[in-house]
Amino acid sequence: MVPSSRVTPAHRFPPPEKCALLAELAARCGGSLEIKSAASQVDYALPSHAAAELVDFLQPYASLRFGPRSVAVLPGGRVVGPGIVLAPDGRTLARDVSVDFGKGPDEHWLLASSNIKPAQSIAGPTAVIASALGSGYSHWLLDELPRLLTLGGVGFGTLIAHAAPPFSRAALQLHGYAGALVEPGRYTHFQCETLFVPSLVGEVGHPTPETTRLLTEFATPLFQTTAPFGERLYLTRANARRRRIANEAALWSTLEAAGFVQLALETLTWPEQINAFRHAKVVVAPHGAGLANLVFCPPGTKVVELFNRSYVHWTYWQLAALQGLDYRPIVAPGGEPLSHTMASNRLDIVADLAQVRASLR
Repeated sequence: MVPSSRVTPAHRFPPPEKCALLAELAARCGGSLEIKSAASQVDYALPSHAAAELVDFLQPYASLRFGPRSVAVLPGGRVVGPGIVLAPDGRTLARDVSVDFGKGPDEHWLLASSNIKPAQSIAGPTAVIASALGSGYSHWLLDELPRLLTLGGVGFGTLIAHAAPPFSRAALQLHGYAGALVEPGRYTHFQCETLFVPSLVGEVGHPTPETTRLLTEFATPLFQTTAPFGERLYLTRANARRRRIANEAALWSTLEAAGFVQLALETLTWPEQINAFRHAKVVVAPHGAGLANLVFCPPGTKVVELFNRSYVHWTYWQLAALQGLDYRPIVAPGGEPLSHTMASNRLDIVADLAQVRASLR
């Protein structure tokens, strides 16, 4: 008897059965794999202006090893949902380029899905850069766009990417890509005549020197010589549905008196966001996607990131460390230990005003 989790309606495509590495899929299906750069170790300097509990929390992420960067060619390769890559027969999933947060190397939510749509065929060479949560700014900037830039001179006529957001459209225009665009959905399913699959640059949530190099070189034509919004920026999340500052009125009173400008980044164009950070000397913000723009800050920029004790994240500290920024994380005092609990990533944040004032000195 087939387990109920594996039963697939007749009008759906059966889920993959197992996970493997992209290189294995390429070898099995008569494809190829080009190594772009060797495996590397990246060391991230711990913040010197941080409470001891924060330094201890970040310590496990201070030195990480990343696999080589590559581009695989899969004849008949499939793409399901937000960039999940399957072998031509659909039975094996390329786990190292198919992101599923919090799961092990042999686990993926798609293995138990009965909702995969029948495949739509895409003729000619196709590239996939789409990744989980790539419709959001941070994952698009730090995960998807570097994959596009890794492709270099590879010729393809169709691109599977989160291309609808205005920042993505602006980047594709700067890139000069004029081919067909395919926007992925949760259960969309494409089988490609020839599929180009660039590896992730580093890992999701862990930027690398190659990430920052690719992005800054690409965005250089957009850099302006003057600061459009001043040099002291506060990034508000008042319009967001999660991780807002609970005492924002009091925080803003403090920052406004110190000469800050308040920005809602979702109201700015992509070039405006880039140049806001390019000329910033101090950035204060709750943890959120807009801090991915730290990649565009000049060395020495002071960054004050505010967290809820139940959801502390390492990405923007690592990004700041790579860029030589003066990173200063803050959590409000509390009895509970610091943690990174996914269920808490929607919780609002209380800004400790005394610590914020001290960080600005």
